[in-house]
Amino acid sequence: MEIWDLYDKNRNLIGKTAERGSKLEKDTYHLVVDLFFLNSKGETLLQLRAKEKKNHPDMWGCAGGAAVQGEDSLTTCLRECEEEMGFTPDLSRTRVVSTETNRDGCFIRDNYLIYQDMPLEKMTYQPEEVQFAQWILPEKIRENEKMWQDMCSWSNWDPMYPILCLESMRIRIPKGIYRHYKGNSYRVEGLALHSETLEPMVIYRALYGTGEMWVRPAKMWNEMVSVNGKMVPRFAWSGEE
Repeated sequence: MEIWDLYDKNRNLIGKTAERGSKLEKDTYHLVVDLFFLNSKGETLLQLRAKEKKNHPDMWGCAGGAAVQGEDSLTTCLRECEEEMGFTPDLSRTRVVSTETNRDGCFIRDNYLIYQDMPLEKMTYQPEEVQFAQWILPEKIRENEKMWQDMCSWSNWDPMYPILCLESMRIRIPKGIYRHYKGNSYRVEGLALHSETLEPMVIYRALYGTGEMWVRPAKMWNEMVSVNGKMVPRFAWSGEE
């Protein structure tokens, strides 16, 4: 039997508990965490949930779950990752990037972003929770119809997806000097999200002429282009200033 501590809308404990699956009183909430990982390649970690799961069976999602009685958010983060995936998240590179209060679902959810490398072969899946996992670039999820539809069924995917894309591109396109394949050099000042499409954009300055500022879709930055029959990076890393 799983017992939850209950909170008010301001995240204050109210001294009450509830059994998992029971109907909660109005304006009471239980605590939930979801864990989004990024490795040094900018890939995020998704898991295929067990076919026997009561909620969202055989669907792609992320590690996470509900806090049990006596747990705080961070303790739940540790336990859920260790139970489902068989490894301990790196708390030195872990932060809550967003929190949502879901009145319909009666839960308060912390969305964690964890920067960590963990080979799939070193993971141990909990059979009743997870079939297997996959590291994948965030933008590649759109190209897998089932994966994308599954992820869109989660209420926190819409706000988390652009965050993952942006943070992934920051890993793959660090600030510094780059040389364009045609010869000119540029300095990446940072990355941003397009206000309408939420697409990650690179903000960079020309290191020649009057030093104009430019913006370019991040997905174009790392493209390979053909030069004299040889594929080379559109922008090659030259190093930090």
